[in-house]
Amino acid sequence: MTTTARLERPTVQLTAGTVEQVPLQIRNDGEIVEGYRIEVLGVPGAWASVEPAEITGLFPGAETTATISFAPPRSASVPAGQLSFGVRVVPTEHPEQTVVPEGMVEVLPFLETTAELVPRTSRGRRGATHHVAVDNRGNVPVTVRLDAPDQDALRVEARPPALTVPPGEAAFADLRVAPRSRIWRGASVTHPFTLTVHTEETTPVTLEGTHLQEAVLPPWFLKALLALLALLLLLAALWFLVLRPTIESTARRAVEEEVAQANEAAQEAAVAAQQAGEEAGQASNAAQAAQGAATEAGSAAVEANELVGSPTLDDLVVPVGDRFQVNTAPGATQSPEPFVVPAEGTVRLTDFVLSNPQGDFGRVEVTLDGRTLLDLALENFRSVDYHFQEPIVAGEGAELTMTVRCDEVGVPPAQDPPPTNCDTSVLYGGTLLQPVED
Repeated sequence: MTTTARLERPTVQLTAGTVEQVPLQIRNDGEIVEGYRIEVLGVPGAWASVEPAEITGLFPGAETTATISFAPPRSASVPAGQLSFGVRVVPTEHPEQTVVPEGMVEVLPFLETTAELVPRTSRGRRGATHHVAVDNRGNVPVTVRLDAPDQDALRVEARPPALTVPPGEAAFADLRVAPRSRIWRGASVTHPFTLTVHTEETTPVTLEGTHLQEAVLPPWFLKALLALLALLLLLAALWFLVLRPTIESTARRAVEEEVAQANEAAQEAAVAAQQAGEEAGQASNAAQAAQGAATEAGSAAVEANELVGSPTLDDLVVPVGDRFQVNTAPGATQSPEPFVVPAEGTVRLTDFVLSNPQGDFGRVEVTLDGRTLLDLALENFRSVDYHFQEPIVAGEGAELTMTVRCDEVGVPPAQDPPPTNCDTSVLYGGTLLQPVED
């Protein structure tokens, strides 16, 4: 080894906000003139410096001294406790023979606590709530107590009464103030109070605040009450002197008119009842004549049936339903094979169910015999169904078709790989009527 390096004090105690220096002895044990580069490693390197940082021209067998300066800031970002460090000494001519003497620094704890009362002044009829902010600017956790002595006319309570604040953080508590007695009316009263924030190691901090106690009844309450009473008296006089006589007179006239109209309606009903009785007699005579004509027609039908014979054709009703399914490429339009109503048949469609499971973008159109039944944008639904009380009817040769235009393929979140085509289907259902000979 051509280089030796040694710290005069491997262990150093540091007070945040101060500077501590440690000498570093460097000896050239080689046979040539050597230079060195020096740097501090580890956490302390952020607030450590070397003087000089480079040494040139150290002859064989000679020694020199460099100074390591530690200057930890007075900040919560530098925690209290022991931190390991190393000093790397790199020979210029033989860098492979680098030496790293190691040491330990101990950052001593310091306390710095501030407190603030927000707001300083509150107001209310039954009390108010203030907020206490405690800021720990030291490098160790601190436990503070909030002492709020009761005042003569005010109860003061801190919630919670103690806070533990980590380094570099703030904690908050509520301070509830409540007057001991109420002021029903009159001027507001100001109550001062104090709050002491302290720890076992620091000087207590006293916060001062005030609470403005307001009267329960506002100053305008009596005036508003008198105005309300005057308004009630005015309304009562208006009712008994103006509105009530007018309403009674109007009601009397309305009742008389209704009685006259009722009498007139009763007379008209009697005349109508008499006319209805006469018409009922005439209808009875007509019904007897119609019954006779029906009897004669039945006899004629029996005779005609015996001569000609009964018909032998009935309608056969069969359920009909199927599913149109297409996978359409983006930018394309596609239609599956249509459903064609068979010869001498009649289709009655009542149900349609449209499905777009991928959330594709585009358009779907359903037509029957050239009529558009449904025309929907794909992006407006995932699944939708239609049921018609009055069926959609088409005769022989009519075609039921579906046409899909794919504008953009949807991307379901759980499908891997994602789809490349639009997936659209239409399920239709109803009945088919066909003549069948018995």
